Amino acid sequence: MFATIRRYTVKPGQMSEVVKRVKQGLIPIVTKQQGFVSYQAIDAGNNVALSVSFYQSRASADAANKEAASWVKANLAELTTPIDVTVGEVVADAKTARS
Repeated sequence: MFATIRRYTVKPGQMSEVVKRVKQGLIPIVTKQQGFVSYQAIDAGNNVALSVSFYQSRASADAANKEAASWVKANLAELTTPIDVTVGEVVADAKTARS
């Protein structure tokens, strides 16, 4: 499994608009990608937003990242500063036990 972590700096007062756009536009793009496992968006405070997505293969993660980057450029560029993107293989994994 491969993970992508993205870090955005959001312009002050724009976090709710960024979240709204992500829910409406980006999530449908990343979830339809082959090999999709999960996606989370995080408000880290201090105008920082993070996203973490998981894919079954590096190829799936790379394809999703390409589409996501294009969408972000077209839809969030005026609300965020350039992002930091990290992609890597998941080497340890734990999930909450559910009964």
